Amino acid sequence: MKKEITVEYMHDLLKKSVFKNVDLSKVEGMSDDERRKFTVAEADDLLGQREYGDSMYWYVGQFLHDDGMRRLDNPLYQEEGALAKWYIELADLGYALIFHLPSDLDYLEPGLGQHPYDFELDYTLGNERLTKWLHDTPYRRLAVMTARIMLDLEYERVVAHFDAVQDYYAEHCTTDFGGYLKQDAKCDKYVDEVLHCIQTVSDHQQQGRALGLSDDEMRVVDALWGWMPHDYDKDCVEAARDICQAVEASLPAPTVIRSRNGFIAYKKPVMKQLEAIAKKHDVDINLTDEYNITMGYLTEWLYAKYSRGLIDNDDDLIG
Repeated sequence: MKKEITVEYMHDLLKKSVFKNVDLSKVEGMSDDERRKFTVAEADDLLGQREYGDSMYWYVGQFLHDDGMRRLDNPLYQEEGALAKWYIELADLGYALIFHLPSDLDYLEPGLGQHPYDFELDYTLGNERLTKWLHDTPYRRLAVMTARIMLDLEYERVVAHFDAVQDYYAEHCTTDFGGYLKQDAKCDKYVDEVLHCIQTVSDHQQQGRALGLSDDEMRVVDALWGWMPHDYDKDCVEAARDICQAVEASLPAPTVIRSRNGFIAYKKPVMKQLEAIAKKHDVDINLTDEYNITMGYLTEWLYAKYSRGLIDNDDDLIG
């Protein structure tokens, strides 16, 4: 017979599992701000109790499914006491952290958030109060999780738009940050790495925009160079401008149905044209080298232009 999960059972389970040395009785008399501060401190502690934030994963799992839906078998959702409500408040914060979801930064510290109706806009380098908090807060595990959200949002911005930037993040910023949570020094290292990488990409793209380059042109310059950051070599810039113009002129009419096989037929003569343009500007690309990163980047860019953003069921690009 399945054991009934009671309110008393949940209180006891949580106390023994993750709050052994925490005085939970004081929650009853806390003001809203005191409870917020207490929640933030306990969230940081939970993230560091075991490797990879496992205690927080376990705790959140007592209240929420992975899709964010409440667990109907947890009786604390029907409990009216201040402690039960605090448990839920902590679970909601923990869920946002472990699933890397942008949430109200004002909860971590009042004044961090500036966009109450679009939290994503706050997770940027332009939010100077946030970047300062990431360096200064004593809650180093929360800093790591917040930096990871910033990195995830950066990935969303560049995926399918800036191949070299995506590869730069993959090379320099790990998303497997769990081993960083146990030691403050490792937390500091992770935060510094993320902020440095995001700043490097921001500076690189601002440099491109200062030259009057569009996103497409910057993407092609990065492809021709084969990496980023770089100093926007004059020959690569001129070649990229001509390549973008040539590709725009080569695209099928909007009424033409696009397909993978159609792209294969389209790609070969266009690549020959791009090779000639590059050579005219003293930029060497090798159409015969299937492992050449420039060819890979140009192929992905060409397909994005050809398909007009349409997505089919194939995961891999057919070359």
